Amino acid sequence: MRLVAEGAVDGAAIDSQVLAIESRDHVELAQQLRVVDSFGPSTIQPVVAAHRLDAGLKRALRGVLLHLHTDQAAQEALAHGFVARFVAVSDARYDDIREMLAAAERSGFMEIK
Repeated sequence: MRLVAEGAVDGAAIDSQVLAIESRDHVELAQQLRVVDSFGPSTIQPVVAAHRLDAGLKRALRGVLLHLHTDQAAQEALAHGFVARFVAVSDARYDDIREMLAAAERSGFMEIK
């Protein structure tokens, strides 16, 4: 975003959550940018854990994340990042992103010329 505002690059793909947080925290930067198009809506990025972690630890972490929104202090931290809560989803919920990738590949967008 800063490189676009400085004129070092003509444009950039920016995640909507990143754009929202940066626009809130750096109003002067947001005023120098213009959204020209958007993809989506799309499924938000997943929370992932390394395969090497103990299965019990991963279950415990999942439980904490799924109930985090019920804690007052956590609610404030989540809200600061524009996150209401974490929810469990199936892998199929990411099919929209897979379709966006397929469309980009079909259009030749993934090739550098």
